[in-house]
Amino acid sequence: MHLTAHTDYSLRVLMYLNQEQKPITLSELSEKLAVSRNNLIKVSNQLAKLNLIDTTRGRAGGLLIKEETGEKTLRDIIYQTETFNLAECFSCEKCGCTFLRNCFLRKSLSDALEAFLSSLAQKTLNDVTPKPNKRNINNNMKEIL
Repeated sequence: MHLTAHTDYSLRVLMYLNQEQKPITLSELSEKLAVSRNNLIKVSNQLAKLNLIDTTRGRAGGLLIKEETGEKTLRDIIYQTETFNLAECFSCEKCGCTFLRNCFLRKSLSDALEAFLSSLAQKTLNDVTPKPNKRNINNNMKEIL
C-alpha cells in the first residue's frame, strides 16, 4: 500500500498544526515541512473543505486545526484524502478484465485494504502527533520526516 503525496502532505500539515496554538502561514508550513507552497495550497483547500482546519486571510491569518480534528482516527482522515484503487479493476466495472465475474484477487485485495484501514482506526491524530517541545518544535517534525 502506498499513500499518495497528497495524503502524505495532508497528514504532515495536520500533525504540524496539531502542535501549534496559533495560525500558521502557508509560507511557514512550506519551510518547516519542505513541501512546495503550491502543493500546500491544494492540501489546505481540501482540508478546509473537509472541515478539518480553519483558514483565515490577512495579516494575522493562516491555518489553524479544529480542536476536534485531533480526535479523528487516521482511518477517517486517510479515507477522506486518498483514492483506493489498488488495481485497475477497482476503478471500473467494464475495464475488460476476463476474471471480473469470479475474481478472487479483487476480493483478496479488498480484504487487505480493509485490514490496513482497520489498523489505522486504532490511532487518532493526537496519538501520532509529537508532543510540542517549546524549545524546538522543528526537531519533532524532522523526526517524522
